[in-house]
Amino acid sequence: MIKPDKYLPKYYQLKEYLKKMIQNGDIIPPQKLPSESDLVRQFKISRHTVRHAFSELENEGWIYREQGKGTFCAFRGSKKEQKIAVLTTYISNYIFPYIIRGIEETLCESGFSFSIASTGNNKLKEEECMKRFLEQDISGIIVEPTKSAKPNINQKYFQELDKRNIPYILLHATYPGLDSAYVIMNDEKGGFIATEYLLKLGHKNIAGIFLSDDLQGIRRQEGFLFALKKYNLTVNNEFLGNYKTEQMFTFPYNFTLNLLKKENRPTAIVCYNDQIAIQVIEAIRRSNLKIPQDISLVGYDDSNLAVATEVKLTTIKHPKEEMGKRVAHMIIDMINREANDPYFVYDPELVIRSSCKIISK
Repeated sequence: MIKPDKYLPKYYQLKEYLKKMIQNGDIIPPQKLPSESDLVRQFKISRHTVRHAFSELENEGWIYREQGKGTFCAFRGSKKEQKIAVLTTYISNYIFPYIIRGIEETLCESGFSFSIASTGNNKLKEEECMKRFLEQDISGIIVEPTKSAKPNINQKYFQELDKRNIPYILLHATYPGLDSAYVIMNDEKGGFIATEYLLKLGHKNIAGIFLSDDLQGIRRQEGFLFALKKYNLTVNNEFLGNYKTEQMFTFPYNFTLNLLKKENRPTAIVCYNDQIAIQVIEAIRRSNLKIPQDISLVGYDDSNLAVATEVKLTTIKHPKEEMGKRVAHMIIDMINREANDPYFVYDPELVIRSSCKIISK
């Protein structure tokens, strides 16, 4: 109870009361404190007294305020005691080790620990991981959306993060209807410049193979289609292959084999990523054709696979480790409430190698 005391002003008594609650663990970061109105009613004090106490607590680093949301308990422990959760679709293969390395390096340098899990691009696994992370004492979370082109059945877990005032940032894609921070690539532009490069080389019969359950695949295909439209070419639906995550190790190869049996086969193929391009290369070999003499090929991501075979693949550059570092810096800034613009879009860049050729116009 706050009482009149000529030596202890009411604002000071309230300040010490709230500080003690934080020190005793009755209020923990980033829990929301009672509102000014609630404290006025509870202690029968003026709003000015409450604001004075809040101001001093904020200056001392015990609390922080967010416009339109309220007042919250601040983290005061060393950064080494803070943990960030990292949830990606994959961890150990393709470009993901580089992204994870960038995240890990930045978090460790900044004194944060981290916990990592992967979903295998499976919605149920994403739910399981989100539940587990919410049971832990995390300060923030980096999430790569799982099957981002499909409805977000795990929306409630992101709403729970909002409710607890735990910052989160999305990587590679966003979820429709979720107003969140993100770090992504301009995948539509990437698909466009990959296709336009082939068009400028004189190709008109161009096929595309794209993942259909992630927004990255949808956007890259949109760029592919827009490039064809820009050059007044109609889409041959037989040249457009869409596959689901579960088909990623079978569909591209089989689709390409069937494509190359056609009398009017394509002269070039745009692939969702370099992993798919490797399957396409195998199908082209199986068909006794050569790259780029018979078929030109463009990948995406500029992974190690782009130069792993005798075919040196023209591809779109992915920032990989740099993207990992950036998303880690951004979640740290969000935790420290220093993020002024928590959104970043990488511009794609074409890496030209020897998998494409000019054809007669």
